[in-house]
Amino acid sequence: MTVRAVVIGLVLAFLISIGTYFNDWVIGQTQLIGNHLPISVFGLAALLVLAANPLLGLARKTWPLRAGEVAVVTALGLLACGWPGSNFFRTFTHMAAMPSHWIKTHASWQSAHVMSYVPGASAELGQGQVRDWDALARRLRSHDAEHTPSARVRSLLDPSGQRVVAEGARGALEQNQIATLTSALNATLASPELYRPQDFHGISLPPQASTLIARGPAELAPYEVIQKNRWLLVAAFPDLVLPPPAGAGVLFDGGRADPFAVDTLLQGRGKAQQLKLGELPWRKWWPTLRLWAGAALALSIAALCLGFIVHPQWAKRELLPYPIARFVEELSERKATSLWPDLSTSKLFWVGIVALLAFHLLNGLHAWFEWVPEIPRNYDLWPLAGAFPNANRVWGSWGYFGSTFYMSVIAFSFFMSTSVSFSLGISHILFMAFGGLLIAHGIQLDSGNLEAKGANLLRFGAYLGVAAAIAYTGRGYYARVLTGVFGAKSSEAPARVVWAGRALGLSVLFAIWIVTRAGLSPALSTLFVLLELLIFLVVTRIACETGAFFLQTGWSPVGVVTALCGFQAIGPTALITLSIATVMLFNDSRELLMPFVANALKLSDRSDGPTPSKLMPWFLLVLVGGGVIAGGTTLLLQYNHSLTQVGNDWARDYMPNFPFESLSQAITSAAADGTLSRATATHGLASLGLIKADQGAWIWLGLGLSFALASALARLRLPWWPLHPVAFLVWGTYPIAMFGPSFLVGWVVKASVMRLMGARGYRLVRPLMIGVIAGELLAGLLWMSVGAGYYFLTGKAPVSYNIFPG
Repeated sequence: MTVRAVVIGLVLAFLISIGTYFNDWVIGQTQLIGNHLPISVFGLAALLVLAANPLLGLARKTWPLRAGEVAVVTALGLLACGWPGSNFFRTFTHMAAMPSHWIKTHASWQSAHVMSYVPGASAELGQGQVRDWDALARRLRSHDAEHTPSARVRSLLDPSGQRVVAEGARGALEQNQIATLTSALNATLASPELYRPQDFHGISLPPQASTLIARGPAELAPYEVIQKNRWLLVAAFPDLVLPPPAGAGVLFDGGRADPFAVDTLLQGRGKAQQLKLGELPWRKWWPTLRLWAGAALALSIAALCLGFIVHPQWAKRELLPYPIARFVEELSERKATSLWPDLSTSKLFWVGIVALLAFHLLNGLHAWFEWVPEIPRNYDLWPLAGAFPNANRVWGSWGYFGSTFYMSVIAFSFFMSTSVSFSLGISHILFMAFGGLLIAHGIQLDSGNLEAKGANLLRFGAYLGVAAAIAYTGRGYYARVLTGVFGAKSSEAPARVVWAGRALGLSVLFAIWIVTRAGLSPALSTLFVLLELLIFLVVTRIACETGAFFLQTGWSPVGVVTALCGFQAIGPTALITLSIATVMLFNDSRELLMPFVANALKLSDRSDGPTPSKLMPWFLLVLVGGGVIAGGTTLLLQYNHSLTQVGNDWARDYMPNFPFESLSQAITSAAADGTLSRATATHGLASLGLIKADQGAWIWLGLGLSFALASALARLRLPWWPLHPVAFLVWGTYPIAMFGPSFLVGWVVKASVMRLMGARGYRLVRPLMIGVIAGELLAGLLWMSVGAGYYFLTGKAPVSYNIFPG
């Protein structure tokens, strides 16, 4: 490890932290990170090897970077990729601030009073926060003394509320009457006149109410008036009215639409009114940043530690191929006497680079100027869809009937085993066949993103199966690490791994504690964090074993928990908090940190480079410093350019809407069934009695588990078995729908080369494939630079040209 390698790596890491949001969502170019083969990192590695090194060598022969130094630069760049893109900051601001805007246009949210269930948000009363509406109506209409809480609340109800209270004497309240009385009570909570000392004399007031009363009505903001009155209502009817959900920071500024802090995010600022970093409303943002960025940092450290733990087992014992890291290793190897990499002696290597640069140069020019011809990479196979009508109805069929071919994917398939590339290529075909078979029997194979659908639970079951296989394969090693964590010594559990295990335990506990502060119970917080770790482990295994660099899980913690437990057992507050936590901390697995960590460790674990232990302090610096830089830069760009940047409707619209749309639907359904109050009021062990899984949930999960385990077992016992378990981890997901046809082509290419020319043919074609990948990455850097240059010269958004799917 040299000083210059560390400095270049840190500069790259912090430039990624600064530039990602600008490149992706201000000028709309190919995503700077986008997947686990980030163009910004691997493209720069190719540029260092193919351009910088020869130029440095012309000045002095000892100046070019050695392969170990290129590995350090790449490793540090990879560690910066967990914060600024899709993994966290792409949706953080949208999820925290946009609900206060969207609720203005969503009548269903308003009628369900969704904000009242969010910890730290509105103190208004939701229907589920009253244990017994009939009893409350009787209490309000009782003819007790004049100066009582019941009389005071009744006197301030609007006519519709007073009518419902009066009608309550005739029998149980109907659902529409409960809705009317809820609205009337919330109007009363907004009244500064509710509290009079003589009306609440003898009532033990909670400290939250006493503190606000002591400040005086004139000093209270409207939301503080509601808070004060809600606590008065709780004190007056402790057996009937639940307190507001505990917690803070879940939504920005408690879900309130501050005219400057929120409206500026939507509108942006003119060039003459650009805000500076210190002018942002940091005081309002701090509770939300402290909560969610703190949880993200704890999970990031957990991912780093987990990567250190599994690395010796995967890299040294199981000998996983790490195709993504291998690309840099093979590209950067050179003799000490040469300025060029060893691959440069192959003409096919240069053919691959030049061909892909020319391909993307021509197609990029076509995107800018329509008169320039285009080389198509999209192929219309839709006429075939008519022959498979049921398969055509399965989600994602467009990926195969309207195929797009990606040359880097085809090239990476060449470095996979043929069973892996075949499995990745046929995975979605199997999904369409399975879904078509179910449709033929009247069963719809539903798929979603964060939802609890059948296909999501299939994939979750497969994740459980593969996680069990991972644990079983390395059971001896992991057992020694675990005992080492608690003090036992073992030569097979190095000290760095043992300390990583201890740090993993502490970071997991810290993450659980933070998520609990958001409003979840300790049990749900623990379950949420464990599901996150499951995702980290299995997605990383896929990347290291197969080289598939664009991955999404196709299931989420909130979907799994709600499907297997049911709304009644979870309750509305836990549902909305779990949904927001899922969006905040797991909004897109395409840029999960742990696969970056695993490839960084593989790159740095070499004889002519530093050990992973020596790089650990620099990894931590990049994690913490990169997070701070990415957060400040992203917020500054969002306030100056608005949240409505090009092509980010997924983060702007879908993600912030999902938690509240799900909650409003669940509340409406439970209110109609008369079970909402019980779901809201039941906590702790009593919730176990309300568990009721969605119909068929365990069947879907069991099928996914069986498919993955059966495939893994068949690979061990049957040498001819062609299917890798990865097929059942990725099927039915967006990345495999996009990349599947390319994996199939790559499988055909490698199988053909091996069959016709054997190992000699593989060695001959290998430089061509590395050149193809390098050329595509360099083309991505080229068009990113063109887009940024055009923006800074003209002030206008450039044309978008994407190398990889957005």
